[in-house]
Amino acid sequence: MKIEIIGVYREPEYSPGKVEADSAILDAVLEQLRRSGAETTALDAARFASGQFPTPHMVLAMCQGEQGLARLSAAEEAGAVVMNSALAIRNCYRDLLGAGLMRAGVPVPEGVVVRTAAPLDLKPLRTIDLSSPLYVKRGDLHALGPHDVQRVEGLDELEAILMRFARRGVQLAYVQQEAAGEVVKFYGVSGGEYFAAVSESGAHLTDAQKRALSHSAAVAAAALGLEVWGGDAVVKGDSFSIIDFNDWPSFSRVRTEAARAIARRSILHLRRHPATRGLSV
Repeated sequence: MKIEIIGVYREPEYSPGKVEADSAILDAVLEQLRRSGAETTALDAARFASGQFPTPHMVLAMCQGEQGLARLSAAEEAGAVVMNSALAIRNCYRDLLGAGLMRAGVPVPEGVVVRTAAPLDLKPLRTIDLSSPLYVKRGDLHALGPHDVQRVEGLDELEAILMRFARRGVQLAYVQQEAAGEVVKFYGVSGGEYFAAVSESGAHLTDAQKRALSHSAAVAAAALGLEVWGGDAVVKGDSFSIIDFNDWPSFSRVRTEAARAIARRSILHLRRHPATRGLSV
C-alpha cells in the first residue's frame, strides 16, 4: 500500500505576485516524495476545502483561507499528518503573530494590535514610542498588496493611515516599532532539517549572526507550531530583531535545498505516525 499525500496550493488572493513561486516549492516537494515512492496529488485550496475525496495519509498545506483551514483541521482530526497545521497557519495571522513571538521570548520590536476605526485609542499604544518611526501593518492576514504595510512618523500620520485601513475594510492593524539595520530573509524547516539566511543587500552574515538567528527562529517556529517557515529579521551588529514570520514561504532563493529538507521532514513524520509507521516511504 502506497502512502497518499495531498499538497494544497495557496489561494491566489493570499499570494500576491508569488503564485508561481509558491506553487513551485510545493511541486518540488511533491516530486521529491514521489521519488521516495509516495502517491501524490496537488489541489487548489477550493477543491481541497470541498472535501470531495478520502482523507490521505498526509496533507502538505500552503492554504491560508478560512475554508481551507477548516478542511485541514478536519483532515488532522481524521488522522492525517499535516504540515503546517491549521492552528500553526492561523498563528501567523498578524492579530496573533506578534503576541506569539513575544511569548516565545525571541527578540522582536515592540508592537500591538489596534482597531482602525476612529477615534484612536492611545491606551493600547502605551508600550510604543510614538515619537519614533513606526510600521503599520494589516492586522488580519499578511500583506496582500502594496498598501498593507506603511511606515509612519508621528501620531498624525499614524491616525491617517489607520483611517485609510478602516476605509478599505481592514478592521485591525499591527503597529510595530521600526527596527534599524540590515534586512535579512530567513527560511527554515523544523527539526534542524534546514536553515538559510539571505541579506536583502547581499551583505555577508557572520557565522555567529547566522547561529543566533537560526536559534531564535527555531524557537519562534516551535512556539507557533510551524514545521515549514520563513520570515524577516533586521540585523545590526551582534543584535537582531525578528520583524515578521510566515508559514511556508516560497523559498524561491533556496528552493532546491529547501524542497529536499521539507520532503525529509515529511517522511520522518510519516514514519513516526501510528497510522503510517509500517508503510513504505
